[in-house]
Amino acid sequence: MLEFCVKQNVFLYAMIAAGIAGVWCLFWNNRFYTRGIRDLGRLKEPKSKWTRSVLETCQRKAHPFSNAGAFMRSQIAQGRSAGMAVPTLLRGSQNMILTVLALSILSLWAIYRYRYGEAELMRYLGTGIALAGGLVFFRLCLDFGGKEEILLNGWTDYLENEFAAMKQSAVLETVQQTERQPVQAETMAQAGTGAAKAKPQTAGSESAKERNELFADPEKEARISKVREGIRQTAAAESRFAGMLTPEEEKLMREIISEYV
Repeated sequence: MLEFCVKQNVFLYAMIAAGIAGVWCLFWNNRFYTRGIRDLGRLKEPKSKWTRSVLETCQRKAHPFSNAGAFMRSQIAQGRSAGMAVPTLLRGSQNMILTVLALSILSLWAIYRYRYGEAELMRYLGTGIALAGGLVFFRLCLDFGGKEEILLNGWTDYLENEFAAMKQSAVLETVQQTERQPVQAETMAQAGTGAAKAKPQTAGSESAKERNELFADPEKEARISKVREGIRQTAAAESRFAGMLTPEEEKLMREIISEYV
C-alpha cells in the first residue's frame, strides 16, 4: 500500500491539498480580522455582518459593560467567515501544517524502506518543507494575535467611553420625559380650570346684557320698579311679615333683599 502511494504520488498530492487548505483557512481568517478593524472607523455605518451583529447585541444590553474585554472575546469567538467560526479557521491552518509534516515523514519513511532514488527523496522532502514552512511563514506575517489585540482595544474603547456616554444620555432623556409628564398634566389641568372660570364670566356678561335689554324697555322698567318697591316694604322693620321671623332670620332676610336690590 505504501509503495503504491509513493509510485502514484498520493502523498505528494495530499501534501499539496493540505497546503492549499491551510492557505484557504489563513485567507478567510485574515479577511475577518481585516474587515473588523476597518469597521472600527465606521461603526455608525459598518459593512461587516459581524460588526452589525455586535452593535445590535450592545443595544440590547440594558446595563453598562463591567468587562468589555471579556465580552468582545466572546463575540470574536462567535464570529464567522466563509460559514466557519474564526477559531475553527485558525485551528484549521494549524492542523494543515501538522498534516503536511506528517505526510512528509510518512512519505520519506516509505521511500527509504522501498529503496527509491535520492531524487524521489529530495522531491518529497523539499515539497513538505516548502509547504509547512510557507504556512508557518504566512501565519506569522498575518499576525492574527496582533490584529485580535487591535480589535479588542478598539471595541473596548468604544464600549467604555462613546457607547457608555450614549447610553447615559438616553437614560437622562428618558428621565426628563418622565419628569415632564406631571408638569404637562398640571398645565392641562390649569388650562381646564381657566376655561371653567371663563364660562361663568361669560354667563354673567350675558345676564348683564339681558338686564340692560330689559331696562331699555319703559314698560318692563316700570314693572321692575314695582317689584323692587314691594321687596323694600317686605324688608322694612314694621312690615306685617316681620313677626313671622326670628331676629336673626329677619336680619339675614333684610341683608339678602338689600343685596338683591
